[in-house]
Amino acid sequence: MAAMNLINVENITKSYTDSLLFDEASFTVDEQEKVGIIGINGTGKTTLLRMIVGLETPEKGTITRANHIVIRYLPQHPSFRENSTVLEAVMEGNLRHDNEWSLESEAKTMLQKLGITDYDQIVDHMSGGQRKRIALANTLLAKADVLVLDEPTNHLDSSMADWLEEYLKNFKGCVIVVSHDRYFMDKVVDHLLVFKGQGDIRDFPGNYSDYRDWKLARAEHEKEAAKPKEEKTQRVRLNDKRRLTFKERKEMEQLETEIATLEEEKKTIEEALCSGTLSVDELTEKSKRLPLLNDELDEKSMRWLELSEIEG
Repeated sequence: MAAMNLINVENITKSYTDSLLFDEASFTVDEQEKVGIIGINGTGKTTLLRMIVGLETPEKGTITRANHIVIRYLPQHPSFRENSTVLEAVMEGNLRHDNEWSLESEAKTMLQKLGITDYDQIVDHMSGGQRKRIALANTLLAKADVLVLDEPTNHLDSSMADWLEEYLKNFKGCVIVVSHDRYFMDKVVDHLLVFKGQGDIRDFPGNYSDYRDWKLARAEHEKEAAKPKEEKTQRVRLNDKRRLTFKERKEMEQLETEIATLEEEKKTIEEALCSGTLSVDELTEKSKRLPLLNDELDEKSMRWLELSEIEG
């Protein structure tokens, strides 16, 4: 039986000042799909999430949601009722009188997984990272057909991120997520919406690594195909958007080498951590290195993506 269409985005247009975010963009999201949204900052990723949940409207076009579906939204910068305790903030909007005790127990378990154990602490007094984790627990606690998550792995350590990955992989509904964490995206999403800027959105069937591999393969193919007609190609491209400069192309090649090296180091560390043969000092050293390695990989991968999007 064909999957049920939950969200239909049809020919939407949206702009801010001189920046065109969407130009008659269209796509659909079906039940149980896990959709990742990637692209450089300022291309409209958060705006799209806000339009999907009904907090903003497009200038043109329509966004249609299936009848009776429940959508839960994690904003990038959550807010809470003043003077709420941690437990009150997580339970906000989630109380069901038939199973309030079990829901509270589930909320506490979820908070523990996210590194928060003082349930009576006032949320107003907590850090931005703790507040984001409390909002994540609130979003995940309720029954939902669609989870719309804006940067959910921000402020999570590796064990918290692993827990979230498993939770979302086992979630029976649909997930729409914006994230710069390509390892998280690789493990969770079925396909990508790639925001290329100036209203251009591409639907790609696969995860972040699939997309990067496809871009590399296409770039190599175009490079080979262009060789015998280089002069003609240069003339044709005069009216296209700008090409990479020599310096940018060299940077992109260097990034590809560095990313491959870092990925190999990450794999080696993960295998070592799982081996059970490390001394306490080695275990401590590698455990400290891994999150730094992930941050470096994320930074270089996003820079590679920025450069790759210049030429389409």
